[in-house]
Amino acid sequence: MSGELTIRPARPDDGPAIEHICAHTWPDGDYVPYLWDQWLADEQGPLIVGEFDGRVVALNKITFQTPDQAWLQGMRVDPDFRRRGIAGQFLEYSLAYAREHGARVARLDTSVRNTAVHIMVARAGMERMGDYVFWIADALAEGPHLSVLSAGDQAVVQAFLRDSPVLAHCRGVYEADWAWQELSAERVTHLLRDRRIVARLTSDGRLVALAIVTFDAEDRALEIGFADGEHFAVTELATAVRAYATQVGASQARAWIADLPWLRDAFDAAGFGFGDWQGEMLLFELRFDPVSGDGHAS
Repeated sequence: MSGELTIRPARPDDGPAIEHICAHTWPDGDYVPYLWDQWLADEQGPLIVGEFDGRVVALNKITFQTPDQAWLQGMRVDPDFRRRGIAGQFLEYSLAYAREHGARVARLDTSVRNTAVHIMVARAGMERMGDYVFWIADALAEGPHLSVLSAGDQAVVQAFLRDSPVLAHCRGVYEADWAWQELSAERVTHLLRDRRIVARLTSDGRLVALAIVTFDAEDRALEIGFADGEHFAVTELATAVRAYATQVGASQARAWIADLPWLRDAFDAAGFGFGDWQGEMLLFELRFDPVSGDGHAS
């Protein structure tokens, strides 16, 4: 590739170039232009673009979900400049930026069909850590009883999660707002405070199924980013979430399901399945060696 790629922070006047780059990502459009202004203003991490011979040809978003966890998303390369190693350079830059700014781990997801990205991230040392399917169901007028947990349930929720086979399978992460991060004790506290953990309880108060939900007001959807419990109770809870979706003003329930046969069966029994988009995603991560105060590996 002749010339040199320059990576720099994005500017508002890069918008038209980004519209061009994203014009043909998918037949039904690309979400990146809709998030462009939000990403420009985001203080949790930079939005970067790449210039080649003065032309903006690529972009990527780096977001620090916590001071030590980075999420990479929205990488796009101009179709006229693909197969020139630009995506690989962006990935290496993004990983280096995350590490140098305090991250101990960086993650990204990609379609199960995007083999070019699978190869690229493997070359960068990223490890495949999870397979997920994206299922949807219409909201229901009524359903089984659902309990919305609160701060007083902290101890029982933490005990449930410590023994959760699904969380162990997912290596401790859950999904929210189309990104994955660790389900730490601190996150559980925030989720309970925001009333985003729902459950099925037995008549004697035993917690038998639990889910984490997020309401997407723009899409009018209630999204499950984690679920576990006894098989039948998970089916009841997933069905109850469909009714809860109606209560909160959503027309649809969605779920990111860890690709475990029994969990898929439980959600299938609750009426969930693929929609128009056959959403199957792979999650990758890279854990960094500790960095000393001078910025070098210790």
